[in-house]
Amino acid sequence: MSERLKWLGRRQELELEKKRLEISIAGLIHNLREALDPLADIEELDPQKIATWTADLDTSRNRYRAVLNDLKKIKEMIG
Repeated sequence: MSERLKWLGRRQELELEKKRLEISIAGLIHNLREALDPLADIEELDPQKIATWTADLDTSRNRYRAVLNDLKKIKEMIG
């Protein structure tokens, strides 16, 4: 297998992961917006879920940035 084909395959894998992360991040943002409804009573808030979703969002965003960086490197390598 040529090196170019290897990088094209890796680029495709990263594109799929990027899309998966975009969907996941959108879902986390939706969940957080629903959980942080400013009209909800304080008793209705679930701080544990909010904290978990926030941590997941941070992790996903960091991975998303890494994927974008890897895609940029591959683009520079193969044109």
